[in-house]
Amino acid sequence: MQFLDLTLKSLNLLKNIKQFKVVASLILVSLWVTLGVAPCYADTVPSDVVTAFHAALTTAMKSSSYEHRLSVVEPAVTDHFQIHTIARISLGRHWRSLNAEDQAGLQALLKDLVSSTYASRFKEDNGQVFSITATETIATNRVRVKSILETSTETVTLDYQLQQEDGTWRIYDIVANGVSDLSLKRSNYSAMFKKGGLESVRQEISSNIAANAAEQDE
Repeated sequence: MQFLDLTLKSLNLLKNIKQFKVVASLILVSLWVTLGVAPCYADTVPSDVVTAFHAALTTAMKSSSYEHRLSVVEPAVTDHFQIHTIARISLGRHWRSLNAEDQAGLQALLKDLVSSTYASRFKEDNGQVFSITATETIATNRVRVKSILETSTETVTLDYQLQQEDGTWRIYDIVANGVSDLSLKRSNYSAMFKKGGLESVRQEISSNIAANAAEQDE
C-alpha cells in the first residue's frame, strides 16, 4: 500500500508539472500578443538574403578596381552562401572519401572561386537592375527565390536555391537562364576527381580563380 501511495503521489506531481507548463506557455503567448512581439523561429528571410547579395553586387560593380570589388563581394559570399553544401554536392559520392582537413580546404577554395567569379563578372555599372519576382518552397528546408537582372541589352533570370540551417537561409545554387551553376560544378569536378583525385580538382579551381583576376588586366 505504501508503494501504491508513492506511485499515485508521483503521478499527481507529474500531472501538476504538465499543467504548469501549459499555463506558462499560454502566459508567454499572451505576453507576446500584448507586447506586440512575435517569437523568432528564423534569423533570416530567403528573399532578404538574395536582396543583400544583390546589394553587394550593385555596390561592387560601381568600382573599377578588381581588388575593391572582391573586398565587397567576398564578405557577402561568406555571409550568404552555403559553401559546404556546394562542396559536398560538387564532388558527389567522392566527398565522403575526404578527411576533415581536405574538406575544409576545398570549401575555402570554392568560396574564393565564387567570390572571384562575381567580382570579375560584375565589373561595370551600366544601370543593371535586380528584381525579386517570387519565392517558392522546394522542400522542408529549401526554397527558390526567383529574380531577374535587367541590363541595357537583355533580361537574365536568376533563380536562387537556398537551404535553411540553424535558422539561417543561405544560397547553395544559382540557376541563370535555366542553367544550374551547381550542376555544372558537379558534372565537372566529380568527373575530374574520378580521373585525377582531389589534386586535379584543386588545380582546376585555382586556375579559374587566377583567370578571374587576370581578366581584369585585359
